[in-house]
Amino acid sequence: MSPPILSAPNAYHATPLERCAWWLASLFLALFLSCLRLTTTRPFELATFEKLVHFQAVEPFQHRLLLPAIAAGIQQIAPVGETLLFALMEVAGWMLLIALAYRALVVFEVGRSEPVRRLLAFTVLVPMLLHLIAPDLQMAAALSLDRPLLDIGGWTPRAIFYYVYDLPAAMFTLALVLLMVRLTREPSMRGFAWYLLVFALATLNRETTVFLVPAFALVLWPVAGLKRTALMVAAQTLVFVAIQIPLSALFAGNTNPNAHLGNTAYEFHLFYNLEALSNPLYLVTYLARFTAALYLPVLLWHRYLDRRLAVLLIFFAVPLALVAIVVGRMVEQRIFIEIVPLVWLAALQVIARRSAALDGPQGNAFAAHTKPG
Repeated sequence: MSPPILSAPNAYHATPLERCAWWLASLFLALFLSCLRLTTTRPFELATFEKLVHFQAVEPFQHRLLLPAIAAGIQQIAPVGETLLFALMEVAGWMLLIALAYRALVVFEVGRSEPVRRLLAFTVLVPMLLHLIAPDLQMAAALSLDRPLLDIGGWTPRAIFYYVYDLPAAMFTLALVLLMVRLTREPSMRGFAWYLLVFALATLNRETTVFLVPAFALVLWPVAGLKRTALMVAAQTLVFVAIQIPLSALFAGNTNPNAHLGNTAYEFHLFYNLEALSNPLYLVTYLARFTAALYLPVLLWHRYLDRRLAVLLIFFAVPLALVAIVVGRMVEQRIFIEIVPLVWLAALQVIARRSAALDGPQGNAFAAHTKPG
């Protein structure tokens, strides 16, 4: 039985050859991006692939357990190296992300036909590439005087770190958003069971799922009612606590020497981030790179934004970004990775609705049919 987000009906049915071509294109792109990421980034020295598989990486990286545990389990039955195992999972992650992106376009009625949606699904890779693969731009000086000439200063690319849970975090976030949207249309226990299962896997991958819980409550409350929503929120909270407390206790001895945020395993980088952004040129390039600037159409045409996406952006993406600025290094743009597919989806959704409104009477009918909420 397949998850409900992958089984919604579609008016147009692609031929087997078209589907095969699309999946083949997804595979080729996934292979390319995986190879590119493996060769242009590097693992953090305290959380290398080998350390992760042997459960020796420092906290909080080691208790993000899903992929390391899968790799360790495979190594018990097959002599496969850690890098190859994580590379194969990376390929699968890119392909699943593309498939979920296509399903998201179907759910939010972006694109007038299946071929258009399948093509648009690939565009999610652009902001993902800028956050996971593109190097940070290190500027020792924006400008310099070389003899009497004014020229570009000391600019060098700086490779970002590779963490195995980053791509799955984006993939799981998009999957949970789609399951959440389905619950707003059909708030059944079966649908919530699927959501809770994916939520549990996502929590094993990274603890940032906690930021989805308040947004979930605000999205579901108008359609499911206060009592049912409270029960679903309580179930998610219980699952989160049941996973995170044992993992934190299990790896409490994996001390992070860079952790300086109270008595936690997290690092404190707020002042470092503010210093980096104080360079005006670096700030401009960072704003251009952040979600490939797709936040601009969302801000410009926010009145066309679906209510559910608006709630998720305000009560999930914004709090997560604020916390990431404190505990993460902004030069590693991957710290915002869960936000990326959500902003991408919101941008395409408002562009589609705005375009429909400009099409005249037919577009106005479409816009009315896709009214937010």
